Amino acid sequence: MKTVKLVFLMLFTLLVLSAQAKTVAIVIKAKGTVTIKNKETGKSMQARRGTRLNDGDKIATGKKGRAAVKFIDDNSLLRIRPNSTCLIQAKKEKNSIVKNIFVEFGAIFSSITKQNSFFRVTTPTSVASVKGTKFWTVQEYKGKTSYFGEEGVVEIANDAGVALLHKGETSVVTSKNSKPVVRKTKPGEKPGLNEDNAAGDEFELEFKDAQGKSKMLKFKVKKSE
Repeated sequence: MKTVKLVFLMLFTLLVLSAQAKTVAIVIKAKGTVTIKNKETGKSMQARRGTRLNDGDKIATGKKGRAAVKFIDDNSLLRIRPNSTCLIQAKKEKNSIVKNIFVEFGAIFSSITKQNSFFRVTTPTSVASVKGTKFWTVQEYKGKTSYFGEEGVVEIANDAGVALLHKGETSVVTSKNSKPVVRKTKPGEKPGLNEDNAAGDEFELEFKDAQGKSKMLKFKVKKSE
């Protein structure tokens, strides 16, 4: 009986470590209705501060829902506005995570912290490839995509063409067959972070890597992000 219990405990421990090793990002803030749908199980759960995210997880916010997500490799940040749905596609490669955020609809703010990070946002109309920058993606339901540059340069591309988006500019893509158009951002046109960013976020979370070694990860979001 002791042997059976020991074997069961070892298997359980291996399953826990394996699940933690798959983690690519952490929910650092969840307000209102924010659900996470797991790719493997197909089950949905209410997101909370500290909820771990794996490759293929889908995040959905309700009418008053908001969420902030940090990636564990480079602290890149996503802020997800109300009535938004996005899919986290992230593959671990050596010491970094290759990230693709598929925005089905809604508004997403992206803040990429490191120049060598591979990060892109995909929508039904186009792909935004970035390095070390901040920008908004607003996807209308079965409609156009709008990108708003906050910092750095974003490359907007689809089958019809390519355009570069800079700070203070807006790129509109009406369909996957329409070339991205860039112009100056109009006053009051882009989303804001006032409600999401009333205070900074900071907390620590114990994490175990693939070898089972414990690490303490510290997550901090400045008011300017």
